[in-house]
Amino acid sequence: MLGENLELTKLTFHHVGLLVDSIESSIIHYSELFSKENISKVYLVDSQKVKVCFVKVSDGTFIELVEPMGEESVVFKLLKKRISYYHIAYKVTDIIATVNKLELLNYKALEYFNSEAFQGKKCIFLYTPDAHLVELIEQ
Repeated sequence: MLGENLELTKLTFHHVGLLVDSIESSIIHYSELFSKENISKVYLVDSQKVKVCFVKVSDGTFIELVEPMGEESVVFKLLKKRISYYHIAYKVTDIIATVNKLELLNYKALEYFNSEAFQGKKCIFLYTPDAHLVELIEQ
């Protein structure tokens, strides 16, 4: 029964989010590993008060570098505690239906937002029953 619910959500892995002190410094490091062509531009996600960019690891698989834009950022305290592995993200075709199904599986949804990093598409973070953070991005 659990597998049936998860199958209906059709989660497609997109990225793992990593918190960084400086996107610019991290870009230098990841450019050496994956080449400059695999580094996206830097996006400002105002609703989350972060700067982000994506490192293409393979087709459809990315690392998202996330830098807080000051102490008011939702991730600032995590980074100060040296927590750098932040979240895993999936693309979904119907974000509202997927959130509804995941809430039935005891996921705790935060607030929806539109991300500049995904051309204004609707996104949401949820906590899993094990307190891991997951991001959904509507395709």
